[in-house]
Amino acid sequence: MSSHSDWQTAIGQASGFGLLGILVGLGQLLASKEKLTARIVWGRCLSTMGLSMAAGVVLLAFPGVPPLAQIGVAAALASLGTSGLERLVQRAIGKIGE
Repeated sequence: MSSHSDWQTAIGQASGFGLLGILVGLGQLLASKEKLTARIVWGRCLSTMGLSMAAGVVLLAFPGVPPLAQIGVAAALASLGTSGLERLVQRAIGKIGE
């Protein structure tokens, strides 16, 4: 980042992705039938927040990706969750090994 303004923009975007992840995690919890405890709620919020913020990695491969597309990637990562991403990686590794 070259200026203070760029830094503020990056922090704002990361905060937005984090909030998106938290909302997706809460939505998943509200739709589930599992008994909710504070530990489960906090854990889901933190993990989906981290996953949605990982969408910033898309900028490494596609530097000019529009913000709306990046938001879509963030929502998809948060929705998949850790177990969904683990399954995708296992399938991808399995195909590479064939």
